[in-house]
Amino acid sequence: MPDRTDGVGTAVAAAAAAHAKEVTELSLRIHAHPELGNQEHRAVAWCREVLERHGFAVEGVPGVETAFVATRRGRGPGPTIGFLAEYDALPGVDHGCGHNLIAGSAVGAGVFLAEAMAGLPGTIKVYGCPAEELGTGKPMMLAAGAFAGLDAALTYHAWSGTALMEGCTGVRLFEFRFTGRPAHAAANQHEGASALDGVLLTYTNLNALRQFVRDGVRIHGIVTDGGQAVNIIPERAAATIGVRAAERAELARVAARVVDCARAAALASHTTLEVVEGVTLDPVRYNAALGELVARHLAALGEPPVRWRSPASTDFGNVSQAVPSLLFSVATWPEGVEFHTREAAAHAATPQAMRAMLTAAQAMALAAAELLTDPDALRRVRDDFARPA
Repeated sequence: MPDRTDGVGTAVAAAAAAHAKEVTELSLRIHAHPELGNQEHRAVAWCREVLERHGFAVEGVPGVETAFVATRRGRGPGPTIGFLAEYDALPGVDHGCGHNLIAGSAVGAGVFLAEAMAGLPGTIKVYGCPAEELGTGKPMMLAAGAFAGLDAALTYHAWSGTALMEGCTGVRLFEFRFTGRPAHAAANQHEGASALDGVLLTYTNLNALRQFVRDGVRIHGIVTDGGQAVNIIPERAAATIGVRAAERAELARVAARVVDCARAAALASHTTLEVVEGVTLDPVRYNAALGELVARHLAALGEPPVRWRSPASTDFGNVSQAVPSLLFSVATWPEGVEFHTREAAAHAATPQAMRAMLTAAQAMALAAAELLTDPDALRRVRDDFARPA
């Protein structure tokens, strides 16, 4: 296939060399000042400052305090391609998922392509996405319409290998709140109804259900309230249960069965049940055309990718169900380093991590340039997205 981005590729490489220090310093600054989800005020200010310096118009997202959308328009009408940044940290392990690198890669992709946009059609956008670890940032941005009109979304994530994420599990969270009748646990226990029994029977039912789910499905949870005193039949008890599956239909099927397990437990324990549904994260929908495009640019940069299916979950999955999307990794840290650990946090500030971040930024910039200039490439991406998931 003809490469229509030779001149742009040269410009991106020159910009990457010129601005690598600036992007690296941004990532390291975010790493050194970790902020939890929905509290990332400094990270947002620093990202906005860099993007505005390179000609982006930056706006907030209504109702999502620490989100932003930075826009750089080209010479005329055309597609809109987005780079998604994250910057929230984890309690206790700080940037143990490397979100400082995700921020740096997305901002870097925008910066590396910014000057070339004067000669390109269309628009590029950098999205500042908060609270990925809470699973709420991108769903809130979707609800606010922040991704409306976007033709393709790209994002990078730290990992030990260079890979295209061809899927991950979706997750639905439920809080089951049981209410019983309190009574003295020894003197008039027959008058009571134990809310804790509702929780325990729910777990018993879930253990029976596990035989009847497909491989890869996960059901897990914690007891958040087990009663108020040892000598009182518990009036209140609660548990939070998570359900994970790699396909939306299976996630819905198992989630309905999990709720039935709790309803049956309430019936058996003579308690009442309140079901509070929490976060829903969709499985990542892989776009093969985007994957082939980014893979080609990664290979040209010396990082040929493999395909990878993650057992974890991300709110990027919600974006991928609404917009043609791709999440990929570049070898960021040694094999054996696990997400959400202090070891990962330490590796997220190493020279290897910075090189991976900058490589990812270049790959995204080059892929975006090709989508802006090659209608056939964009058509393939759209056709792939139009196929049944």
